[in-house]
Amino acid sequence: MLVWLNGRLLDARQARVSALDRGLLHGDGVYDTWRTYGGRPFALAAHLARLTAAARRLELPSPGGPGVWDTRTRRLLRGNALTDGAARLTLTRGNAGTGPIPVGRVRPTLLLTVRPLPAMLPTLQARGVAVTLLPFARDAGPGWGALKLVGHASAVVGKRLAARRGAFEGLYVTADELVTEGTTSNVFAVERGTLLTAPADGTILRGVTRDLVLTIARQAGLRIRETPLAVDRLRRADEMFLTASTIEVLPVTRVDHRRIDTGRPGPVTRALQDGYRARVARACGLRPS
Repeated sequence: MLVWLNGRLLDARQARVSALDRGLLHGDGVYDTWRTYGGRPFALAAHLARLTAAARRLELPSPGGPGVWDTRTRRLLRGNALTDGAARLTLTRGNAGTGPIPVGRVRPTLLLTVRPLPAMLPTLQARGVAVTLLPFARDAGPGWGALKLVGHASAVVGKRLAARRGAFEGLYVTADELVTEGTTSNVFAVERGTLLTAPADGTILRGVTRDLVLTIARQAGLRIRETPLAVDRLRRADEMFLTASTIEVLPVTRVDHRRIDTGRPGPVTRALQDGYRARVARACGLRPS
């Protein structure tokens, strides 16, 4: 596997960052992930805008514009013989002292990686997945939940717990019994024809795919409400799905051991899947599936 690290294409086994890199020592960094289709990045400008805003919040240097990362992503895909996959750009402050306060001149670390998608993804998109309610909320306070920070222990713990329960994803639940988001996804429900999702008020990640799905839904004339999602309300939903760049629009058919309505992906979810795929096909010059 090849990676792009600080301007060089390297074998991943030979790529090295400093043992004093602040991303390792303090989680002092941000990242973003985007999908590629047919060797082309999708929605790259939106992902880089979000990454740049997160870097600004941490007073990190800007990662640069979409043009340069489009070129680098394509080059890295070719080097790994990939076309459809996921690319991740990680930006840390680099080696700037071991204490909480950075010292000296900042030379950031920039790491771009690509990976293939799970072979089972099309089947999961067609049949739906199970999710589990996690016994904790995301470990990010107000305002920080909107950033993709390098250190996200709650996502690691939540994803592992979901796997042990036989679920695809874990959903964060607050002390008030509100579902906010998944460990790596945004959550949607359909209630009597209305699309529901938690508000992007700084406590959840405002997903690029989430925003695109909302745009597609508005253009299709769907009613939309950004509102807190209570656990009981979610369990009674007519439909439910997850969104993220790597999974697109993924139906949810079970929450723990409880079936969502018929236990099959619903018509609103299917329509949004079709709308999303059409948008990707237009943007990436692909033949609609």
